[in-house]
Amino acid sequence: MIVAGLATLDTGAAQPAAASRSEMPDGLYAEFTTPRGVIVAGLFYQKTPLTVTNFVGLAEGTLGPAPGKPFFDGLTFHRVVPNFVIQGGDPKGTGEGGPGYSFPDEFAPGRHHDDAGVLAMANDGPDTNGCQFFFTLREVNRLNYLHTVFGRVARGLEALPRVQAGDKMQVKILRIGAAARAFRADQAAFDALAAKTPKYTGRPEPGPEAHFDDPDHLLPAEPPRAKNFNFKLANFERATGIKIAARVFAHSPPPAEDARPGAHMHALAEKLGTARRGVLAAYFADEDDWRVWIGDDLVSGFLGRPAKPEDLGEDQALHQVKQVFLEAVQARAKDATAFVQKTFNSDQPLTAAQKLKLEVDEMLDGLIFRFEPKSVP
Repeated sequence: MIVAGLATLDTGAAQPAAASRSEMPDGLYAEFTTPRGVIVAGLFYQKTPLTVTNFVGLAEGTLGPAPGKPFFDGLTFHRVVPNFVIQGGDPKGTGEGGPGYSFPDEFAPGRHHDDAGVLAMANDGPDTNGCQFFFTLREVNRLNYLHTVFGRVARGLEALPRVQAGDKMQVKILRIGAAARAFRADQAAFDALAAKTPKYTGRPEPGPEAHFDDPDHLLPAEPPRAKNFNFKLANFERATGIKIAARVFAHSPPPAEDARPGAHMHALAEKLGTARRGVLAAYFADEDDWRVWIGDDLVSGFLGRPAKPEDLGEDQALHQVKQVFLEAVQARAKDATAFVQKTFNSDQPLTAAQKLKLEVDEMLDGLIFRFEPKSVP
């Protein structure tokens, strides 16, 4: 059938009628009509108010380059990557377009790319959000603290993997309940929220003083993995106040610096400002070895109970919990490598740099999940 000029598939339950909308919980929703079905996403307007204000304002025509005209209607999903994401909202349809302005990221602890159907902003780096967005097609937690998560599919999840590049969309905002009806998405609301949203203050590139560094260039250069890891960790500190720093080195420390257990990591943690309220992870390629320093103020949280002086001794509780953590990271990295090899690179084996990238993903995500403040749903 044809809905508002778009050819759509008759998928039965995938097409929510007015009666079914009335059965949805109170909230603010975006209804995407596509040729493959209707997708309804709940918007996190209380956790990410700036991002939702922008999206709703564009969809309703109260923001954007053409006042009064719904921005997204007739635009396409220009990028479709199976088992990863579908991306749309670009007026040029190339991935290069925008609304004529940008706004800061909003990272809410607990809002992760943890399943299919997560709605998040596409960007070109910190605080470059505009109008492009994507839906995840599976869990992609490596995108956490790189992209603002501002919604999740409530209905029509089955339509997501059917979307094809070039499919057009229409977007309608559904307001159910008093709070959603009162939500403002005009220029004044946008400007006020943008003014008080924390901005990115981290280093723009990896380096000795940055959150992440790859001085021996062990990671793939294209895309710039080290740069993105640096953004991710700086964004995590921006959102939580907890600093995680990470390094990948080709060689282990010289014996003189490494004679006493923990001495090298302690010195590096002091230099990077993670010795007390922070975490440092370092990888040494020649030994295929990860080391983790947990700042003094975070040890109890890492152990899951109040720390005792004896917990810090060699082969005691802190060391044991670290070993369990590292084994879990390595197991997840092995699974991720097998998945990527089978799904995306079946014709040729992954390079050492690609495998290391996946291992760094799992290390950073493991630390973030461990130290991220618990979020209220």
